[in-house]
Amino acid sequence: MTAAHEDLLLELAFLMTAVDGRLADEELPAYLEVASWVRGKTVTDEDFGLLLEKFSANIERGEIEERVKVIAPTVPAELRELVFKITMGLALVDMDASPAEDALVGLLYEGLGLSEERAEAAAAEVRKAFDG
Repeated sequence: MTAAHEDLLLELAFLMTAVDGRLADEELPAYLEVASWVRGKTVTDEDFGLLLEKFSANIERGEIEERVKVIAPTVPAELRELVFKITMGLALVDMDASPAEDALVGLLYEGLGLSEERAEAAAAEVRKAFDG
């Protein structure tokens, strides 16, 4: 995965956590874990702050939705399902799905070009991981 692809994934993941207008206590540590996994190393507090600052320019719901519409189609085909699963996981990590998150999930799978069936199957895998 290139640095540009890492940034796409991390931006979409951040937007999913921010779309409901709040960052739950569970979301920031989960996002930090995702960022460390994507980067392949532990993300320092300083780097994490810079990452959040980088992606927090578009934090109003309408801005987030527009940004997802623009960048989701640019995710390489081989990363689209992974991006969808990670963002779904971040939407579910606080165990409080919001209508804003649900709407963004719909925009995301459409923007990624996933079929409704594939998106539903991927979402079911993510939900199962949380149930286990």
